[in-house]
Amino acid sequence: MEITYKLLRPGLFQRGFHLEKFALDSSIKEWVRRKNWPSVNEAFLKLTSPQGALFQFLREFHEFETIEFIISVREGTNEWEEDGIWHDDGSRVFAFSLSLTDEVIEGGKLGFRKKRSEDTEFIPTPAYGEIILFLTGIHGYEHKIHQVSKGCRVVIAGWCS
Repeated sequence: MEITYKLLRPGLFQRGFHLEKFALDSSIKEWVRRKNWPSVNEAFLKLTSPQGALFQFLREFHEFETIEFIISVREGTNEWEEDGIWHDDGSRVFAFSLSLTDEVIEGGKLGFRKKRSEDTEFIPTPAYGEIILFLTGIHGYEHKIHQVSKGCRVVIAGWCS
C-alpha cells in the first residue's frame, strides 16, 4: 500500500517554497560560532525527533513521518567550492534549509525551479533562524546550491519522508 502525503498549508507554496522564522536556543549560535559540530548535531537530533520542536513545526506545513538532516558548511575560502547540481531529493516529500549563518556572505543562493524549466528563483541564504521550506521532486521541483564566494554559509539541510 502506497502512503499519500499532502500539503497542510498549500497556499504558502504557490512558488514551491516558503520562508519563515524558527526560534532557536541561543546555545546553538555559540556552538556554530565555535564550530562545535557535535553539539549542533546533538541539538538537532533532539529538535528533529517526533517530539522535537522542529519536527512539530514542520508538521504544520506538510505530512511526513521522519526527518533526516545534515549540517552543511560551505566556505568561500575552500578551493573546491563550486555550484551544486540540479537535483530533486528523490522520493522525499518535503525539504528544508534552516539557516545558522550569522554573517554576511556572498553567493550561496538556493536555486529553485519546476523540473524541466529554465525559470529559476534565486533565494539568498536567509538570516540566522530563518527556514526555507520547499517542495521536492514528487511535487515536480528541483533545486541546487550556488557557490559561496565569500564568508561561511551554515545551514541544517533536511529531508522529510
